[in-house]
Amino acid sequence: MTSIFDRDAFNHSLFFPRPDASEPPPGAEDRFIELGDVRLHVRCHAAASARCTLLLFHGNGEVVADYDGAAGRFAKLGAALAVAEFRGYGMSSGEPTLRALIGDAVPIAEAVPGAPLIVMGRSLGGAAAHELFARPTDRMAGVVLESAFYDLGSLIRRRGLAPPAAFTADELATFDPATKLPRGRLPLLVLHGARDTLIDPREAAAAHAAASAAADRRIVLVPDRGHNDVSGGEAYWRALGAFIDRVVG
Repeated sequence: MTSIFDRDAFNHSLFFPRPDASEPPPGAEDRFIELGDVRLHVRCHAAASARCTLLLFHGNGEVVADYDGAAGRFAKLGAALAVAEFRGYGMSSGEPTLRALIGDAVPIAEAVPGAPLIVMGRSLGGAAAHELFARPTDRMAGVVLESAFYDLGSLIRRRGLAPPAAFTADELATFDPATKLPRGRLPLLVLHGARDTLIDPREAAAAHAAASAAADRRIVLVPDRGHNDVSGGEAYWRALGAFIDRVVG
């Protein structure tokens, strides 16, 4: 029987690709990663005083250009920003599926230049960060989850679909953050809007609790912020800056 995560009804309701293309701003360059017949786009921003590279897996409906204006804010924290686009988004080719998003995470992290590497997953991009937390590459120093999902059943119900009575072993191993997070050992920061009405902050608390073996784990609920404006709170940037300081010095 086909997994619900491989069905068109699920993936077509989950992804909202934007085929937007743009020229990189000054100080940035576009790189492309070839994975079989798929070409994935990553925009890398230079930062003169960078102590690390922060690889960001964006949220749904977003593309790399949405972060051009934020690159300077990351640079002030000592991070050179690299933003990877999902399949079918921006200048990446292919068809977006949750299985592909997760499967592309490690090859992207291995191909993006810079060390040490901090991986950040925002919202749907959290699926890539969950995978890399459980299976880190050699250069990785830490992981950040921003507004990320945790509960598989809730993820499916938000698509207007009914989850199965039980998930298979393959589904749990491939898709379930609750299966992956206990395996991670790297430092972890969980950032979530205290007023997020799309993904309940209790999912962030559950993710933080599940990562019990992490070398350093913190959770910050950003006051007065929801799902899509969480980075507008100063508490967000203070927490992220402190995390980078702890992880890379």
